Amino acid sequence: MTRGPLPDRPAVDHSIGWLVGIAVACLLAVLGLKVVFDSLQEELRESSANERARLFVGEEIVRGIHGIETDLYLMASSSNPAAVIRVNRAIGQKLEKLRHDLSVLKTGGTVRRQVQLNLEGRDEMVREASYQPSSGETGHVMELIEIAPLLDQIQERSRALEQLLVRGWAYQERGDRTAFFAWHDEVDAFLKHLPPYFARLDENANRLFFDSSARLRDLEGRLAGQREMLKRIEMGVVGAVILFAGLVSLIYVRRINQAQQQLADALHQMQLAKEIAERASRAKSEFVSRMSHELRTPLNAIIGFAQLLEAEPLPPSQKNYVGLITSSGNHLMELINAVLDHAKIEAGGMSLERITFDFHATVEDVRRIVLERASEKGLGFVADIASDLPRYIVGDPTRLRQVLINLLVNGIKFTERGSVELRIAVDDGRLVFSIRDSGIGMDHAALSRLFQPFAQADETISRKYGGTGLGLLISKELVEAMGGSIEVDSAPGVGTCFWIRLPLQVADTQVPVAGADTPADDGELAAVIGGRVLLVDDNRVNQQLGMAILERMRIPGDIASNGHEALERLAGERYALVLMDMEMPEMDGLTATRLLRQREADGGLGHLPVIAMTANALAEDRQRCFEAGMDGYVSKPVSLLALAAEVRRLFGAPPGGNAHPGAVAGGALAPDATGAGAGAAPSGTVTTAAAAKPDAVFDHARVMDNLGDEDLFRELAALYVADAPGYVTALDAALAHEDWPALAREAHTLKGLLVTFAAHCGDGDARRLELAALATDVAACASLLPTVREQATQLAAALAQAISP
Repeated sequence: MTRGPLPDRPAVDHSIGWLVGIAVACLLAVLGLKVVFDSLQEELRESSANERARLFVGEEIVRGIHGIETDLYLMASSSNPAAVIRVNRAIGQKLEKLRHDLSVLKTGGTVRRQVQLNLEGRDEMVREASYQPSSGETGHVMELIEIAPLLDQIQERSRALEQLLVRGWAYQERGDRTAFFAWHDEVDAFLKHLPPYFARLDENANRLFFDSSARLRDLEGRLAGQREMLKRIEMGVVGAVILFAGLVSLIYVRRINQAQQQLADALHQMQLAKEIAERASRAKSEFVSRMSHELRTPLNAIIGFAQLLEAEPLPPSQKNYVGLITSSGNHLMELINAVLDHAKIEAGGMSLERITFDFHATVEDVRRIVLERASEKGLGFVADIASDLPRYIVGDPTRLRQVLINLLVNGIKFTERGSVELRIAVDDGRLVFSIRDSGIGMDHAALSRLFQPFAQADETISRKYGGTGLGLLISKELVEAMGGSIEVDSAPGVGTCFWIRLPLQVADTQVPVAGADTPADDGELAAVIGGRVLLVDDNRVNQQLGMAILERMRIPGDIASNGHEALERLAGERYALVLMDMEMPEMDGLTATRLLRQREADGGLGHLPVIAMTANALAEDRQRCFEAGMDGYVSKPVSLLALAAEVRRLFGAPPGGNAHPGAVAGGALAPDATGAGAGAAPSGTVTTAAAAKPDAVFDHARVMDNLGDEDLFRELAALYVADAPGYVTALDAALAHEDWPALAREAHTLKGLLVTFAAHCGDGDARRLELAALATDVAACASLLPTVREQATQLAAALAQAISP
């Protein structure tokens, strides 16, 4: 598939550069114009504010003139000297303010207006305005020149009026009626001259208003015009920028489309080449695999008949020949198996299991096989497992065993004297294996070829020790398929050490298979306990399961549904043991145990053993149980084996072959590396995990491994199916009423039931809902509750179908 040539790249890039430059220039122009216009508008706004301040000054001058005029008339009507003095003082204050305001109008400053208020808590209101005349401004000079002398005349007129009033009062006191009537004529004449005088003042002051208003209108008009002009310029430049940006985008999109088409063509060619290579690889791998099978069939017959011949009475020479046939056949079978494994890995046909298995038992199998090989050659062999390693992990035991045997046998092959060691530890959440030998070692050149197919250190080694080199390559590929890594350290004459690091996933549950050690059912545990057991749990399914386990142990028992009921029963009856759930309504197990211990201390009573039963399996949960005064701990779903081991530990009975990993002296539990504590399965048991179907809601085989009784399973399933709607309703009601303790308790109950029935969803979402409710995380609760509700409903439907006739 061919395409036309792309446009000349330099020319296109040059045109794009020009467009980008023009777009940037337009943006800079917009920004520059905005800065200039903002500066001009700020200037005009300041001028407008100053002009408004001048209007305010003129307004104050007019108010002052009117106030003085009013005071003069008030003085004329005064009837005593005290009133005249008071009015005269007010006139003086107004004159002083008028002179100050005129000075501000001329040279600049601040003018204050005080308004008296008759309001509770506030006597006056003050308003200020600052005015600054522009440099070189000559406006209002005539007004100021004409107003100032008139103000001086006001003071003179005030004094003249005061003297008239004093004379009139004197005439009145003497009773000189003629003089008094003549005085009245003088007062009338004086008052007639006041209106024209103040009219002249008003005229000069009003000219201030007129000019300032005109200037203010002019400034506001200019400000609006500049704003409109800036808007138009901005719109024009923005339009130009958008146009240029569109052109640039168009060119870029065209270039991108062309590049994508070229890339698609290249990917298509690569895909074709890849498919051809994969077909060739699959054909080669399928050929090797088919040939390996075809070769192995007759080879098995050869080895089998050779082993039969070895058992026959043969002459020594013939017996030697048959031995050579057998050893050569075994060697050839190992080679064919290695080639077959390598072909499977190359073809992608190698699948790994993910099951729960006994890690210690797997290592023990390896130890037995390798020890025999090492002993035949006179070498020492050490297999050491760190004490903090978990017993049950998840992975592929077969492939792990194959890798370890490959590397250990390889070390034995290249070691003439000394020893081979296998040491296993945990580091940063990963399993670490070291396989060390004291053999011939390798130099740097040999190490570089170590993990290549059909390659060894050199030809002399191949001739002396044999082998194809596939064992190491297969081990490396298997380790990497398991998510791990492999490294090697070596030096000639010193030895070699392989380091393997694999991800560690501790098994959540340890389920013993049929045939494993089980607790005695002949009444041994009932005799050990020596009395009745009180089972405290609020859930009917858990009550039924607990009583079924006690019945198998032939231990009599009673049920209490919460802590209050348990304490009442313990006060009225004698029990030898209490199985206490942690999370219950009304009173939880921790509180009930604390009150029981307090009652025992206050009354001098004996110590009643209490074993916690909970779906919480964290170390801090176990610690909370022991701090509350509990003596033991089993995880839900409670297994017969785990409970029996815990009972034996608490009552000091012989373990009967069931060594418990969590038991220590003094009755306390030391958390082991599995994080399972006392609820873990006993050491030495073999673990299986029947793989559930991918779409199964629950794992019936695993439930049966736990319960061991189909009838019991059907009873428990029927109880859950009947109670499931109540669980869902309780969850919804707790969230709706924001009852977070109740929501946490209901989520905890569902978590335990999901684990009991080995639900495919596990207890993950239910546990997260419980933690969110305890933390009062409203958003998380609202998000998780629908999922938990759906899981509980699906489990009920699946169980109903499973127990239906």
